[in-house]
Amino acid sequence: MYQQQRQGLLFTLSAVLTGATLLAGVGVYIALKSGETPVAAPDTSVTRSDMTQAPVDTLVPLLADTPVVPIQKQQNELGKNLGGVNWKGKDLRTLKLRHANLGGANLANTDLSGVDLSGAILSGANLANAKLTGVNLSNANLSGANLDNTKLDNANLSGADFRGANLDDANLEGAILKSTILEGANLSGAIMPQGVNSR
Repeated sequence: MYQQQRQGLLFTLSAVLTGATLLAGVGVYIALKSGETPVAAPDTSVTRSDMTQAPVDTLVPLLADTPVVPIQKQQNELGKNLGGVNWKGKDLRTLKLRHANLGGANLANTDLSGVDLSGAILSGANLANAKLTGVNLSNANLSGANLDNTKLDNANLSGADFRGANLDDANLEGAILKSTILEGANLSGAIMPQGVNSR
């Protein structure tokens, strides 16, 4: 009985402290933002519906010694880990994804035309029906990726690894295939560059 009461008190205390920390962080953030000059927000392709907000308990009192964690703006720097993201159907032409990790990402029906994905990891990613016209995928890892009916025309695929990838009905017309690894890839119905045999 005593053990259960103790666990209940510990749980309540941790919930109160967590709520107080969240409330303090929000309060400090609002205070800092109210002193700044308003600046026009940059145009992004991510909508509000893609974001979630944590609930804040407004009944918890604000503690003076609560630590404040600075809020950082997300950027698309080199080597960004975006593995498993769901960007299905998004227009991603403005992103910087060189050397990004997009392993297992859902990029079906996306528009990545002209994007620099050189050195990126896209192993196991779903790129079905994606538009990758003129994309730079040099030295990228697309092993096991699904590129069914993907438009890869005029893309730079030199040194890219497509081992075990599904390129069924993909359009590779005009693509650069210098040192491209296509071992075990499904090229059934794929449109290959002139002079390159898909078999």
